Amino acid sequence: PISRLQIARFGCAVRDFNPIHFDDDFARSAGLPSVIAHGPLTASLVLDGIVAQVGAERLRSMEARFTAPVRPGDELEVTPTADGVEARNGEGQVVLVARLQFVS
Repeated sequence: PISRLQIARFGCAVRDFNPIHFDDDFARSAGLPSVIAHGPLTASLVLDGIVAQVGAERLRSMEARFTAPVRPGDELEVTPTADGVEARNGEGQVVLVARLQFVS
């Protein structure tokens, strides 16, 4: 599962200190249920899983669209689609749709 610590460390690493990633009260005031993961963190976790399966040398590109926030405690389930993958949270909600291109 994605942890608050993981979200905080990622934010520090990329210097993204938007309070929706660090402060529950602020996130709620913005209409979110709690802090949320950074989009690039979500994409990199999905990409790590893909690379582990097919190898980095085979992946040419990934184009991602975020469809819902990822929260602390979410465990992502990645499934293949016709042209890429979908990532769902523990509730089955699609949080990311990605198109992938591979080197032939």
